[in-house]
Amino acid sequence: MNVATRWVIALVILLPTGPAWAATTVTVGTDPTKVVIKGTLVIPDQVLDGELVIEGDTITCVAASCTAPTGATRVTVTNAYIFPGFIDAHNHVAYNVLPRWTPPKLYKNRGQWQGSDAYKVFKKPYDDLKGKDLECEMIKYGEVKALLSGVTTIQGTSPGSQCVRTLIRNAENQANLPTSANHIRTFILDIGSFQGGINWTATKSFVVHLAEGVRGDPKSLTEFTTLKTKGLLASGTAVIHGAAFGDTEFQQMGAAGAKLIWSPRSNLVLYAQTTNIPVALQKGLEVSLGVDWNPSGSDHIFDELRTAAQVNEDDFSGAIPDADWIKMITLNPAKALALDAFVGRLAPGLKADITVLRSRDDNPTKSVMKTHLQDVQMVWVGGDLLYANKAILDKIKPGECEAMLVYGSQKKVCVKNTKLQVLKATQTLDQIRTILQTNYPLLAPLTP
Repeated sequence: MNVATRWVIALVILLPTGPAWAATTVTVGTDPTKVVIKGTLVIPDQVLDGELVIEGDTITCVAASCTAPTGATRVTVTNAYIFPGFIDAHNHVAYNVLPRWTPPKLYKNRGQWQGSDAYKVFKKPYDDLKGKDLECEMIKYGEVKALLSGVTTIQGTSPGSQCVRTLIRNAENQANLPTSANHIRTFILDIGSFQGGINWTATKSFVVHLAEGVRGDPKSLTEFTTLKTKGLLASGTAVIHGAAFGDTEFQQMGAAGAKLIWSPRSNLVLYAQTTNIPVALQKGLEVSLGVDWNPSGSDHIFDELRTAAQVNEDDFSGAIPDADWIKMITLNPAKALALDAFVGRLAPGLKADITVLRSRDDNPTKSVMKTHLQDVQMVWVGGDLLYANKAILDKIKPGECEAMLVYGSQKKVCVKNTKLQVLKATQTLDQIRTILQTNYPLLAPLTP
């Protein structure tokens, strides 16, 4: 069957989240900027039973045993895996207020459905919310949705957005990193309308929507010709989709050292087929995974991984090796977005972006494939614990965060920020959701 048709106080906190128990021991220290996390670390090139030290927003030690800084809080996790924070390499963050879209037909390329009356009617609530100056609420709602699945960096927020920096990292908006405004450039319109060129000295990643359609679609393939004509195919180019590409296009991408970002579920929903990943891998391309958006993509990154794995089994004859899956949501997108000097691995000197998941298998890759939202134990962004099981955040950030129930698991999320001078930073999740629901009763749920 084709995939397109399927779809200092010590506290021991024992957290029942399913058939097995995840146990977390928290010993609160005197210095909130220093943390030691002990458990099974997925780096992701190797698995290590050891410790990780956070000082400020940075990882300072990853080893079998680390010297604990004075006053550090100690967190020990068992029956869980400690990963680098996940990176969603392609999304349209503000659009995630919209529910699932059921297209009335299949299409040949992006231009067809974007120009359809059905899509224009579906998209109107998005336009209305933006017209009411609610883009900040829309973006933050989308950030929270990603955060709940362990995503700490996301691509797909308009450059110059005014209300980012309080939750996860938004790649185009400097992501709270020491990068310039031109470090990442994104272009989602028809490549034919791109004006000027790229200064590759300043811009290290050019993320471009390209060739989204069925394989061999002439209009989509013309976009690749235009990209080359404009001098935009380079090692810093990250192509989103490339679904129409074949051997020739992937060969040229590989020769240039370009990267590929894959959103299989959205492709399947809109076109009933997806990017030819086996050929891309044969040509030496590094592939990253992106959820795309709520209307036609997956509900979260775990479902996108499962969709990709199903395509790999049914259509690709297992061409994607198991060792690639975790890299496709950590190291590979960090490279594609030119942020690998800061995120994508657990290593000294990198930012303390960390996702802890309950173990569902003795193999961490298989465990991730079985993971659901209730299995997310902790998510740290830049050394700041923003989401976790309620009992953990009650100890580490007493009274600071909002309770929520995720498929029967008690969690807390820290949305309100009183430290940064960012537009609407002091809004709580409840306030954001109320504002959006008041203006759009069909607001998509955070946990579908």
